[in-house]
Amino acid sequence: MKRERNIWRRRSLLSPIALSLLVWITGALVCGVMPARAAAQATRVDSSIQINVSGRVTAADGTEIKVSGQVIVNSSAVPNRTGDLSSVILTFDFSNVTARVGSGAREVAYDTKGFQSTKIRRLKASDVIQIVVPYSPSGSGPTTEANTLLVTATLNFNVATGVLVNGSITVGNNTFSSPVWCSLKRQDDGPARGGPSFSV
Repeated sequence: MKRERNIWRRRSLLSPIALSLLVWITGALVCGVMPARAAAQATRVDSSIQINVSGRVTAADGTEIKVSGQVIVNSSAVPNRTGDLSSVILTFDFSNVTARVGSGAREVAYDTKGFQSTKIRRLKASDVIQIVVPYSPSGSGPTTEANTLLVTATLNFNVATGVLVNGSITVGNNTFSSPVWCSLKRQDDGPARGGPSFSV
């Protein structure tokens, strides 16, 4: 009888200790796992590069168009529901791209009127993207007839970090669409300012 009482007392003393120990171990495990999970969760990764553009395209009437400038590409790699970087949001800024026709006193300048294009793509080591870029006479308002050229961008990414590393751009004839039409005030009922109109 006395022995049974001693065993019961020992069990009574051990129960709070065992419960406290269990709570402490559980808390330690939870605290240890949460940072690990948080570390595994990827966050948005922003990067940007500038690509020089230089090339020539030929209009439908045989006119040679010289294209030059820089394109700024802003990239945001975003994670999916599992926390892995899986896609990128790309913004191409063609504000600094110009085109010229002719030479000397007959040279006509064109620009893109600050044209930008946004693409959502799957994140991969290398990606090729085609963009139709409008251009119109420099100095004219935003309401002019805009011709178009085809830009092909090749971008290279670090898929582990989501960073846009480098890229290149080529320009070519746009055979997929007609000129983009907007209104432009005519002067003296003559042709629109900025030189001849042509399709690319």
